[in-house]
Amino acid sequence: MLRFLRPLAMGLLVLAGSAQATDVKFEGFDFPTTAAVGNQNLVLNGIAASSILSTRSTVVAFYLPSKQTTMEGATGIKGPKRIQFYMLRAVSAKDLANAMLDRIRQNVTTEEFSANVIATSQLGAVFGQRSKVNKGDLVVIDYNPVEKNTEFSLNGKRLGDPIAGEAFFPMMMKVWIGPKVRDSTRDGLLGLVKLEG
Repeated sequence: MLRFLRPLAMGLLVLAGSAQATDVKFEGFDFPTTAAVGNQNLVLNGIAASSILSTRSTVVAFYLPSKQTTMEGATGIKGPKRIQFYMLRAVSAKDLANAMLDRIRQNVTTEEFSANVIATSQLGAVFGQRSKVNKGDLVVIDYNPVEKNTEFSLNGKRLGDPIAGEAFFPMMMKVWIGPKVRDSTRDGLLGLVKLEG
């Protein structure tokens, strides 16, 4: 019996190793090179550390239908998209939402912000159900092109209600790749920095 089980066990180990090889490790966190949103597979566009709350607070990854190296390409590409980030430290959920909102204001035009004021005002409500976000927590933000909304989840559980509108998700992307974001963060998420798998 052992004679037959040994090859099976070896095969499973090889498969496990192959699965792990498809992950990219960054700042101690594993990011798969692909992700599925809806029925579409997305590719890992890039990863970067972000100081959204004055100090290094998150490690962020973008998943897109195809690789994009400019802000315009990343925000403008059609189809589903994903932003996911791990918390590097515990922060107030309210502070995190306010920091995102401030970043949106800094990185979009006045016209964009005014046209989407209802959507942006809902950002606080998404995180308002929690008092804080803990170190190591995983936040996933998905754009669903069928429903034309942005969905949030925390550690695999839905967070708040989806935010409607096609324009909101590109604004969220600009929190990390907008014109007033530090170059190292933007370059990492636009795949301009080589990642070691």
